[in-house]
Amino acid sequence: MEIYRNLRNLFRFGSSRFDGPMLFFMFLLFGMGMIVMFSASVIPAEREFSDSYYYLRKQLLWGFLGLILFLIFCQIPYQFLVKWSFVLSLFSLILLVAVFIPGLGKSVGTSYGRSFNRWIQIAGFQIQPSEFSKISILLFSSYFFYNFDFKKINWNQKKIVSLVIIFLTLLLIVIEPAFGTTVELLLVLFFFVLLAGFPIKRLFILGASMIPLLLVLVTQVGYRKKRLEIWLDPYKFRFDEGHQLVTSFRAFFDGGSTGKAIGTGYAHRYLAYSHTDFVISSFVEDFGFVGFLIFISIVLFLMVRIFFLLERTKDKLGFFLGSGILILFGFQTILNLFVVTGIVPVTGISLPFLSYGGSSLLTIFILFGILANITKRENLVL
Repeated sequence: MEIYRNLRNLFRFGSSRFDGPMLFFMFLLFGMGMIVMFSASVIPAEREFSDSYYYLRKQLLWGFLGLILFLIFCQIPYQFLVKWSFVLSLFSLILLVAVFIPGLGKSVGTSYGRSFNRWIQIAGFQIQPSEFSKISILLFSSYFFYNFDFKKINWNQKKIVSLVIIFLTLLLIVIEPAFGTTVELLLVLFFFVLLAGFPIKRLFILGASMIPLLLVLVTQVGYRKKRLEIWLDPYKFRFDEGHQLVTSFRAFFDGGSTGKAIGTGYAHRYLAYSHTDFVISSFVEDFGFVGFLIFISIVLFLMVRIFFLLERTKDKLGFFLGSGILILFGFQTILNLFVVTGIVPVTGISLPFLSYGGSSLLTIFILFGILANITKRENLVL
Protein backbone atom coordinates (compact mmCIF):
# COMPACT_ATOMS: atom_id res chain seq x y z
CA MET A 1 0.00 0.00 0.00
CA GLU A 2 2.85 2.40 0.79
CA ILE A 3 4.36 1.96 -2.69
CA TYR A 4 0.93 2.53 -4.25
CA ARG A 5 0.46 5.77 -2.28
CA ASN A 6 3.91 7.02 -3.30
CA LEU A 7 3.17 6.32 -6.96
CA ARG A 8 -0.24 8.00 -6.73
CA ASN A 9 1.18 11.10 -5.05
CA LEU A 10 4.09 11.24 -7.46
CA PHE A 11 1.94 11.41 -10.59
CA ARG A 12 -0.79 13.71 -9.21
CA PHE A 13 1.03 16.75 -10.56
CA GLY A 14 -1.46 19.32 -9.33
CA SER A 15 -1.05 18.59 -5.63
CA SER A 16 2.16 16.59 -5.65
CA ARG A 17 5.14 17.42 -3.46
CA PHE A 18 7.24 17.02 -6.61
CA ASP A 19 7.39 19.24 -9.66
CA GLY A 20 5.02 17.88 -12.31
CA PRO A 21 6.50 19.50 -15.46
CA MET A 22 10.01 18.31 -14.60
CA LEU A 23 8.83 14.73 -14.08
CA PHE A 24 6.65 14.79 -17.19
CA PHE A 25 9.45 15.84 -19.53
CA MET A 26 11.91 13.47 -17.87
CA PHE A 27 9.62 10.49 -18.55
CA LEU A 28 8.84 11.83 -22.02
CA LEU A 29 12.55 11.69 -22.85
CA PHE A 30 12.74 8.13 -21.57
CA GLY A 31 9.70 7.12 -23.63
CA MET A 32 11.20 8.68 -26.76
CA GLY A 33 14.41 6.82 -26.03
CA MET A 34 12.65 3.46 -25.81
CA ILE A 35 11.00 3.98 -29.21
CA VAL A 36 14.11 5.03 -31.11
CA MET A 37 16.38 2.57 -29.25
CA PHE A 38 14.13 -0.29 -30.36
CA SER A 39 14.06 1.00 -33.93
CA ALA A 40 17.87 1.24 -34.00
CA SER A 41 18.52 -2.10 -32.28
CA VAL A 42 16.35 -4.44 -34.37
CA ILE A 43 19.03 -5.37 -36.93
CA PRO A 44 21.96 -5.90 -34.49
CA ALA A 45 19.68 -7.85 -32.12
CA GLU A 46 18.52 -10.12 -34.95
CA ARG A 47 22.06 -10.53 -36.25
CA GLU A 48 23.69 -11.32 -32.91
CA PHE A 49 20.93 -13.07 -30.94
CA SER A 50 18.34 -14.04 -33.58
CA ASP A 51 15.88 -12.05 -31.49
CA SER A 52 14.71 -8.62 -32.66
CA TYR A 53 13.44 -7.75 -29.18
CA TYR A 54 16.61 -8.68 -27.26
CA TYR A 55 17.85 -5.13 -26.56
CA LEU A 56 14.33 -3.82 -26.04
CA ARG A 57 13.61 -6.37 -23.30
CA LYS A 58 16.89 -5.61 -21.53
CA GLN A 59 16.33 -1.86 -21.71
CA LEU A 60 12.77 -2.26 -20.39
CA LEU A 61 14.18 -4.26 -17.47
CA TRP A 62 16.77 -1.57 -16.73
CA GLY A 63 14.07 1.07 -17.11
CA PHE A 64 11.83 -0.72 -14.59
CA LEU A 65 14.72 -0.95 -12.11
CA GLY A 66 15.54 2.69 -12.81
CA LEU A 67 11.96 3.72 -12.03
CA ILE A 68 12.07 1.85 -8.72
CA LEU A 69 15.38 3.54 -7.82
CA PHE A 70 13.94 6.90 -8.88
CA LEU A 71 10.97 6.42 -6.53
CA ILE A 72 13.28 5.38 -3.70
CA PHE A 73 15.66 8.33 -4.09
CA CYS A 74 12.69 10.71 -4.39
CA GLN A 75 11.88 9.82 -0.77
CA ILE A 76 15.39 9.76 0.72
CA PRO A 77 16.43 13.21 2.05
CA TYR A 78 19.44 14.38 0.07
CA GLN A 79 21.05 15.51 3.34
CA PHE A 80 21.15 11.87 4.42
CA LEU A 81 22.83 10.84 1.15
CA VAL A 82 25.40 13.61 1.48
CA LYS A 83 26.09 12.55 5.05
CA TRP A 84 26.99 9.06 3.84
CA SER A 85 28.81 10.27 0.72
CA PHE A 86 32.24 9.40 2.16
CA VAL A 87 31.23 5.74 2.50
CA LEU A 88 29.64 5.78 -0.96
CA SER A 89 32.85 7.26 -2.41
CA LEU A 90 34.97 4.50 -0.85
CA PHE A 91 32.58 1.88 -2.25
CA SER A 92 32.82 3.57 -5.65
CA LEU A 93 36.62 3.36 -5.48
CA ILE A 94 36.41 -0.37 -4.74
CA LEU A 95 34.20 -0.90 -7.81
CA LEU A 96 36.58 1.13 -9.98
CA VAL A 97 39.49 -1.05 -8.84
CA ALA A 98 37.43 -4.22 -9.42
CA VAL A 99 37.30 -3.63 -13.19
CA PHE A 100 41.01 -4.52 -13.32
CA ILE A 101 40.65 -7.79 -11.36
CA PRO A 102 40.79 -10.84 -13.68
CA GLY A 103 37.61 -12.89 -13.57
CA LEU A 104 35.57 -10.00 -12.22
CA GLY A 105 36.40 -7.14 -14.54
CA LYS A 106 35.64 -7.47 -18.24
CA SER A 107 38.27 -6.24 -20.67
CA VAL A 108 37.23 -5.35 -24.22
CA GLY A 109 39.73 -4.96 -27.05
CA THR A 110 39.32 -2.25 -29.68
CA SER A 111 40.39 -1.69 -33.24
CA TYR A 112 42.91 0.82 -31.89
CA GLY A 113 44.88 -1.99 -30.25
CA ARG A 114 43.88 -0.88 -26.75
CA SER A 115 41.93 -2.78 -24.09
CA PHE A 116 39.18 -1.01 -22.18
CA ASN A 117 38.57 -2.03 -18.55
CA ARG A 118 35.22 -0.40 -17.86
CA TRP A 119 32.88 -3.20 -16.84
CA ILE A 120 32.27 -5.71 -14.05
CA GLN A 121 30.57 -9.00 -14.94
CA ILE A 122 28.16 -10.22 -12.25
CA ALA A 123 25.65 -13.07 -12.76
CA GLY A 124 25.38 -12.45 -16.48
CA PHE A 125 24.96 -8.69 -16.09
CA GLN A 126 27.53 -6.01 -16.83
CA ILE A 127 27.79 -2.84 -14.78
CA GLN A 128 29.97 0.16 -15.48
CA PRO A 129 31.38 1.56 -12.19
CA SER A 130 32.47 4.84 -13.77
CA GLU A 131 28.79 5.67 -14.37
CA PHE A 132 27.86 5.10 -10.73
CA SER A 133 30.93 7.06 -9.61
CA LYS A 134 29.16 10.16 -10.98
CA ILE A 135 26.66 9.83 -8.12
CA SER A 136 29.29 9.48 -5.39
CA ILE A 137 31.45 12.29 -6.80
CA LEU A 138 28.46 14.65 -7.00
CA LEU A 139 27.37 13.89 -3.44
CA PHE A 140 30.85 13.99 -1.94
CA SER A 141 32.23 17.02 -3.80
CA SER A 142 29.06 19.10 -3.34
CA TYR A 143 29.38 18.70 0.43
CA PHE A 144 33.15 19.36 0.29
CA PHE A 145 32.83 22.64 -1.64
CA TYR A 146 29.69 23.68 0.21
CA ASN A 147 31.78 23.79 3.41
CA PHE A 148 34.90 25.19 1.73
CA ASP A 149 35.90 28.80 2.33
CA PHE A 150 38.59 29.99 -0.07
CA LYS A 151 39.12 33.13 2.02
CA LYS A 152 40.14 31.08 5.06
CA ILE A 153 41.68 27.85 3.81
CA ASN A 154 42.44 25.45 6.63
CA TRP A 155 44.05 22.28 5.27
CA ASN A 156 43.09 19.82 7.95
CA GLN A 157 43.30 16.04 7.63
CA LYS A 158 39.64 15.70 6.60
CA LYS A 159 40.00 18.07 3.65
CA ILE A 160 43.20 16.44 2.44
CA VAL A 161 41.60 12.97 2.57
CA SER A 162 38.60 14.32 0.65
CA LEU A 163 40.80 15.69 -2.13
CA VAL A 164 42.72 12.41 -2.29
CA ILE A 165 39.46 10.45 -2.76
CA ILE A 166 38.31 12.78 -5.54
CA PHE A 167 41.72 12.56 -7.24
CA LEU A 168 41.90 8.75 -7.00
CA THR A 169 38.39 8.43 -8.45
CA LEU A 170 39.30 10.58 -11.45
CA LEU A 171 42.63 8.77 -11.88
CA LEU A 172 41.02 5.33 -11.96
CA ILE A 173 38.45 6.51 -14.51
CA VAL A 174 41.25 7.87 -16.72
CA ILE A 175 43.15 4.57 -16.48
CA GLU A 176 40.11 2.47 -17.54
CA PRO A 177 40.15 4.55 -19.85
CA ALA A 178 36.94 6.66 -19.85
CA PHE A 179 38.19 10.07 -20.92
CA GLY A 180 34.74 11.49 -21.64
CA THR A 181 33.48 10.69 -18.14
CA THR A 182 36.61 12.28 -16.67
CA VAL A 183 35.98 15.50 -18.63
CA GLU A 184 32.35 15.50 -17.41
CA LEU A 185 33.36 15.21 -13.76
CA LEU A 186 36.13 17.80 -14.12
CA LEU A 187 33.60 20.27 -15.50
CA VAL A 188 31.28 19.64 -12.53
CA LEU A 189 34.19 20.17 -10.12
CA PHE A 190 35.09 23.36 -12.01
CA PHE A 191 31.59 24.75 -11.42
CA PHE A 192 31.61 23.66 -7.77
CA VAL A 193 34.85 25.60 -7.26
CA LEU A 194 33.24 28.58 -8.99
CA LEU A 195 30.09 28.35 -6.81
CA ALA A 196 32.25 28.08 -3.68
CA GLY A 197 33.66 31.55 -4.33
CA PHE A 198 37.06 30.90 -5.89
CA PRO A 199 38.16 34.03 -7.86
CA ILE A 200 37.08 33.60 -11.50
CA LYS A 201 40.32 35.08 -12.90
CA ARG A 202 42.50 32.64 -10.93
CA LEU A 203 40.21 29.76 -11.83
CA PHE A 204 40.58 30.38 -15.54
CA ILE A 205 44.36 30.75 -15.16
CA LEU A 206 44.39 27.41 -13.36
CA GLY A 207 42.25 25.88 -16.11
CA ALA A 208 44.51 27.29 -18.83
CA SER A 209 47.55 25.82 -17.08
CA MET A 210 46.02 22.35 -17.47
CA ILE A 211 45.59 22.65 -21.25
CA PRO A 212 49.13 21.35 -22.04
CA LEU A 213 48.46 18.24 -19.91
CA LEU A 214 45.15 17.63 -21.72
CA LEU A 215 46.87 18.05 -25.09
CA VAL A 216 49.46 15.44 -24.09
CA LEU A 217 46.72 13.04 -22.96
CA VAL A 218 44.88 13.49 -26.27
CA THR A 219 47.73 13.61 -28.78
CA GLN A 220 50.28 11.24 -27.24
CA VAL A 221 48.09 8.33 -26.10
CA GLY A 222 47.63 5.82 -28.93
CA TYR A 223 43.88 5.33 -29.20
CA ARG A 224 43.10 8.99 -28.46
CA LYS A 225 45.56 10.10 -31.11
CA LYS A 226 43.84 7.76 -33.56
CA ARG A 227 40.42 9.18 -32.63
CA LEU A 228 41.76 12.67 -33.26
CA GLU A 229 42.98 11.63 -36.72
CA ILE A 230 39.57 10.08 -37.51
CA TRP A 231 37.80 13.23 -36.33
CA LEU A 232 39.95 15.45 -38.54
CA ASP A 233 39.30 13.31 -41.63
CA PRO A 234 36.58 10.67 -41.00
CA TYR A 235 36.12 9.86 -44.70
CA LYS A 236 39.74 8.73 -44.92
CA PHE A 237 38.85 5.97 -42.42
CA ARG A 238 35.27 5.41 -43.61
CA PHE A 239 35.81 1.68 -44.22
CA ASP A 240 37.17 0.94 -40.72
CA GLU A 241 37.43 3.12 -37.59
CA GLY A 242 35.67 6.12 -39.14
CA HIS A 243 32.65 4.12 -40.32
CA GLN A 244 30.49 5.02 -37.33
CA LEU A 245 30.99 8.76 -37.69
CA VAL A 246 30.57 8.78 -41.48
CA THR A 247 27.34 6.77 -41.32
CA SER A 248 26.11 9.10 -38.57
CA PHE A 249 26.47 11.96 -41.06
CA ARG A 250 24.54 9.87 -43.59
CA ALA A 251 21.75 9.24 -41.08
CA PHE A 252 21.33 12.98 -40.54
CA PHE A 253 21.26 13.51 -44.31
CA ASP A 254 18.81 10.65 -44.98
CA GLY A 255 16.44 11.88 -42.27
CA GLY A 256 15.77 15.09 -44.15
CA SER A 257 13.08 17.37 -42.76
CA THR A 258 10.53 14.87 -41.47
CA GLY A 259 12.46 11.57 -41.42
CA LYS A 260 11.71 8.03 -42.51
CA ALA A 261 8.80 7.15 -40.26
CA ILE A 262 8.97 4.01 -38.14
CA GLY A 263 6.77 1.27 -39.60
CA THR A 264 7.39 2.09 -43.27
CA GLY A 265 9.76 -0.85 -43.67
CA TYR A 266 12.92 1.26 -43.50
CA ALA A 267 15.64 -0.02 -41.19
CA HIS A 268 18.92 1.39 -39.93
CA ARG A 269 21.12 -0.71 -42.17
CA TYR A 270 24.19 1.49 -42.29
CA LEU A 271 24.81 2.82 -38.79
CA ALA A 272 26.15 -0.10 -36.72
CA TYR A 273 25.23 -0.22 -33.01
CA SER A 274 23.36 3.05 -33.30
CA HIS A 275 21.23 2.16 -30.27
CA THR A 276 24.11 3.08 -27.94
CA ASP A 277 26.09 6.34 -28.12
CA PHE A 278 24.85 7.28 -31.63
CA VAL A 279 21.15 6.83 -30.87
CA ILE A 280 20.31 10.44 -31.76
CA SER A 281 21.51 9.75 -35.32
CA SER A 282 18.88 7.02 -35.61
CA PHE A 283 16.33 9.37 -34.06
CA VAL A 284 16.99 11.99 -36.75
CA GLU A 285 16.88 9.28 -39.43
CA ASP A 286 13.42 8.29 -38.18
CA PHE A 287 11.95 11.71 -37.39
CA GLY A 288 14.07 14.17 -39.37
CA PHE A 289 15.22 17.66 -38.48
CA VAL A 290 11.75 18.50 -37.13
CA GLY A 291 12.01 15.62 -34.66
CA PHE A 292 15.49 16.78 -33.68
CA LEU A 293 14.17 20.28 -32.94
CA ILE A 294 11.40 18.79 -30.78
CA PHE A 295 13.98 16.73 -28.88
CA ILE A 296 16.20 19.79 -28.31
CA SER A 297 13.17 21.80 -27.16
CA ILE A 298 12.25 19.14 -24.58
CA VAL A 299 15.81 19.02 -23.24
CA LEU A 300 16.05 22.82 -23.05
CA PHE A 301 12.67 23.11 -21.32
CA LEU A 302 13.71 20.46 -18.79
CA MET A 303 17.01 22.21 -18.06
CA VAL A 304 15.41 25.65 -17.75
CA ARG A 305 12.71 24.24 -15.48
CA ILE A 306 15.34 22.66 -13.22
CA PHE A 307 17.34 25.90 -13.20
CA PHE A 308 14.36 27.97 -11.98
CA LEU A 309 13.48 25.35 -9.37
CA LEU A 310 17.04 25.40 -8.02
CA GLU A 311 16.95 29.19 -7.88
CA ARG A 312 14.07 28.86 -5.41
CA THR A 313 15.80 26.24 -3.27
CA LYS A 314 16.05 27.26 0.38
CA ASP A 315 19.12 25.17 1.25
CA LYS A 316 22.55 26.10 -0.11
CA LEU A 317 23.69 22.46 0.00
CA GLY A 318 20.67 21.43 -2.07
CA PHE A 319 21.48 24.21 -4.54
CA PHE A 320 25.08 22.96 -4.86
CA LEU A 321 24.08 19.34 -5.37
CA GLY A 322 21.20 20.12 -7.72
CA SER A 323 23.38 22.45 -9.80
CA GLY A 324 25.96 19.67 -10.14
CA ILE A 325 23.30 17.26 -11.42
CA LEU A 326 21.99 19.88 -13.87
CA ILE A 327 25.50 20.64 -15.17
CA LEU A 328 26.28 16.94 -15.57
CA PHE A 329 23.02 16.24 -17.43
CA GLY A 330 23.39 19.28 -19.69
CA PHE A 331 27.04 18.76 -20.51
CA GLN A 332 26.64 15.03 -21.16
CA THR A 333 23.78 15.76 -23.57
CA ILE A 334 25.72 18.49 -25.38
CA LEU A 335 28.88 16.38 -25.57
CA ASN A 336 27.00 13.43 -27.06
CA LEU A 337 25.37 15.68 -29.69
CA PHE A 338 28.76 17.19 -30.53
CA VAL A 339 30.25 13.72 -30.97
CA VAL A 340 27.58 12.35 -33.34
CA THR A 341 27.71 15.51 -35.47
CA GLY A 342 31.51 15.52 -35.67
CA ILE A 343 32.06 18.75 -33.72
CA VAL A 344 34.34 16.95 -31.24
CA PRO A 345 36.16 13.57 -31.44
CA VAL A 346 34.35 10.38 -30.39
CA THR A 347 34.43 9.99 -26.59
CA GLY A 348 32.03 7.13 -25.83
CA ILE A 349 29.51 9.30 -23.96
CA SER A 350 25.91 8.07 -23.80
CA LEU A 351 22.86 10.28 -24.36
CA PRO A 352 20.88 10.52 -21.07
CA PHE A 353 17.57 8.58 -21.10
CA LEU A 354 17.95 7.63 -24.78
CA SER A 355 21.07 5.49 -25.21
CA TYR A 356 20.99 1.75 -24.56
CA GLY A 357 22.83 0.75 -21.40
CA GLY A 358 21.83 -0.29 -17.90
CA SER A 359 24.47 1.54 -15.86
CA SER A 360 23.92 4.91 -17.56
CA LEU A 361 20.13 4.58 -17.34
CA LEU A 362 20.13 3.62 -13.65
CA THR A 363 22.56 6.45 -12.88
CA ILE A 364 20.46 9.14 -14.55
CA PHE A 365 17.27 7.87 -12.87
CA ILE A 366 18.99 7.97 -9.46
CA LEU A 367 20.32 11.49 -10.08
CA PHE A 368 16.89 12.74 -11.11
CA GLY A 369 15.40 11.06 -8.04
CA ILE A 370 17.82 13.09 -5.91
CA LEU A 371 16.94 16.18 -7.93
CA ALA A 372 13.22 15.58 -7.37
CA ASN A 373 13.88 15.39 -3.64
CA ILE A 374 15.87 18.64 -3.68
CA THR A 375 13.16 20.50 -5.60
CA LYS A 376 10.08 19.19 -3.78
CA ARG A 377 7.66 21.87 -2.62
CA GLU A 378 8.72 22.07 1.03
CA ASN A 379 12.32 22.78 -0.02
CA LEU A 380 11.39 25.75 -2.22
CA VAL A 381 10.68 29.39 -1.55
CA LEU A 382 7.08 29.75 -2.78
